[in-house]
Amino acid sequence: MRLDWLEPDQSARGPLHRIDARVKLLATLALVISVVLLPIGVWRPLGGAAILLAFLIGISGVPPGLLMRRGLAVLPVVVLLAVMIAHSHPMAPALGPWIVGGTILAKNCLTILSVLLLAHVTPFRDLMTALERLRAPTVLVATLLLMYRYLFVLADQLGRMARARRSRSFRNSRWSEWPLGASLIAGLLLRSFERGERVHAAMLARGWDGTFRSLDGPDPPDR
Repeated sequence: MRLDWLEPDQSARGPLHRIDARVKLLATLALVISVVLLPIGVWRPLGGAAILLAFLIGISGVPPGLLMRRGLAVLPVVVLLAVMIAHSHPMAPALGPWIVGGTILAKNCLTILSVLLLAHVTPFRDLMTALERLRAPTVLVATLLLMYRYLFVLADQLGRMARARRSRSFRNSRWSEWPLGASLIAGLLLRSFERGERVHAAMLARGWDGTFRSLDGPDPPDR
């Protein structure tokens, strides 16, 4: 199973790629917090944030269609949350559920696109180095690095398990595959837990103390 959608577009190079990762990380965090803290039903600041984000995407060199397609992957979850919250929000009686739901949806779309843009103009290794230099908790940086490293390993294992399941079953109905899919996910969780214990024991045997050490620094800026 391929996880190409997690990898940034290596062909895209723009002014944002040359900015220090710490600056990009803090700017993205500030934009996300500002958007989240905006009151419900206030559209002008949201429009300003959208224009700013569109400008940054335009100069980044990252294809906007690529960001949109990857953002659509989480859109169903965002829409579901907006529908669930819209009727129970305290501002719903005054503004109406449509305004509340629309504001929540717009906020989530802006924050997701902001994070996606950051991920596409900054290599993951540089982001972790920036977090470390910004004094983020070491356990958080180590967890994110290990998660990113073994996500591809688990995806390969899931692909092998799915291929083995298909070779043993001849069901064409998608509905009949739901129970098999649930058992597949349960098996993957158990194998991931066992693999995590083995990897942790092997790392402890090699002197792992919770700190990542690397001879590589962040990518030098283009000149």
